[in-house]
Amino acid sequence: MKSFPGQMASKVLVVNHRDPEEVRVAVAGNGCLQDLRWARGGEASKVGNLYLGEVRQVEPGLDAAFIDFGDRRAGFLHVGNLHPGYAEDGVDPFTVAGSTVGDLSLDPDGLETQAGFAKSNSDAAAKKNIGDILRPGQKLVVQVLRDAVRGKGATLTTLVSLAGRLLVLMPTLAKVGVSRRIEDGAERKRLRQLVRACSVPDDLGFITRTAAVGCELEELQRDMEHLVARWQAVGKAIADAKAPALLLAEESAVVRAVRDLYTTDLEQVWVDHPQAHQEVERFLHEYAPQSSLQVQAYEKSRPIFEAFDLERDYQVLLRNRVPVGHGASVVIHETEALTAIDVNSGRIDKGSLEETALEANLLAAEEVARQIRLRDLGGILVVDFIDLQQGPNRKAVEVAFKKALRRDRARLKVGRLGAFGLMALTRRRQGTGLPRATESPCPCCSGSGSRQAHWGGAMRALRKLRSSQGAVRLRAHPEVVESLQQLHGEVLQALDLEIEVRPDAQISPGDPVVEKSASS
Repeated sequence: MKSFPGQMASKVLVVNHRDPEEVRVAVAGNGCLQDLRWARGGEASKVGNLYLGEVRQVEPGLDAAFIDFGDRRAGFLHVGNLHPGYAEDGVDPFTVAGSTVGDLSLDPDGLETQAGFAKSNSDAAAKKNIGDILRPGQKLVVQVLRDAVRGKGATLTTLVSLAGRLLVLMPTLAKVGVSRRIEDGAERKRLRQLVRACSVPDDLGFITRTAAVGCELEELQRDMEHLVARWQAVGKAIADAKAPALLLAEESAVVRAVRDLYTTDLEQVWVDHPQAHQEVERFLHEYAPQSSLQVQAYEKSRPIFEAFDLERDYQVLLRNRVPVGHGASVVIHETEALTAIDVNSGRIDKGSLEETALEANLLAAEEVARQIRLRDLGGILVVDFIDLQQGPNRKAVEVAFKKALRRDRARLKVGRLGAFGLMALTRRRQGTGLPRATESPCPCCSGSGSRQAHWGGAMRALRKLRSSQGAVRLRAHPEVVESLQQLHGEVLQALDLEIEVRPDAQISPGDPVVEKSASS
């Protein structure tokens, strides 16, 4: 990977904010794009924001309520994301956020704090219908879990959490926890002891993130103090707020990305915008003052992603076919129900079909995990590996894929590789997903990925013309018009019609339009 003349680095954080319409923060290393955070300028994500909301409508059939929190669409609050204190009579919604509840099983690195709460919450709330718990006009503190997407309102929770670099503050949990992703028993014990050694407020809980591995007491204390100060600011905001109202906004897109991607082994940080440069410096000063890392200003005219050889990798994320080496490739196709990922062997030739399939699958396993992470694919994912006949080979591919997935910060559930080469997993999307956010349905194929052949469109146009009379106007895709004239020119001349032809590239080949002409 090209760093800068005379300054080669194995791991670099690159912040691209020169174009305000799009914010991109990437980690580059080993000659390729390793991690990415992306945000569209002008449409700031609300994920993580805290609001004082008001119950607009309760839907017992959905076990949910719709909350007015100041957005264009009401937010969706499911009973599974409802603090159990609301199921208790006489609980003030303004004080619930600071109450103490039972132990949770959390994954703070994916910030899926509500998931571990499900059992204790459902046990408390199941005793009553949601209509008996919430009522229209009721005020409550909510946090945005997922932004509004595709006509659906934002997903909300009352199980509030505030993320720092090393810790996650859980106001509803008066306990100390460690991320399940930290597997070393000795380190888990050490981190628990360090957090308890800090000045922990009695009514607040903290979960250590994977970034805390190897950290010292001073670093944890600093992160904790920063989070407590933010939570105290929420308490002050509630006192003067009138629903719906914003109580606390998450950090900017740049700071959120740097907070998630910063690691102590970073060698360089480059930023191409003055404001973003200040934000990154402030972050390092507040969260990592012991770091000797200097934030470098990138001022050249050449785009920063091109300077670091990242633009090519970024553009690959916007395509459905991804090369994995030796002619092999994977094809990624998102649908409403699931994302299908197909592995193709290409030109790999290892002497036997089994060896060829194994080589292609092992190459694909690493790249598929990387593409899932970089594209932020979510929901149900099904990977169609090339069929393998031998059990040990299938096991080798499964192990390689699961190992590659360990670098993903998102919440994952991974299945087994079956006899037909299919391996399913579920993943909680971190944001909106890169392809999903940068694409729109094709006007010609309506998003299906294919369109009717031109000759089929020509036949449909011919049928419509045969059922018409007098002067008509035909509006159709230019290639349909050409096909119609070449294949059915004599038939058109034989029709007792006055036809005005208007080629229109915006019309789908399968939907030609025949209408009365203005002269008729």
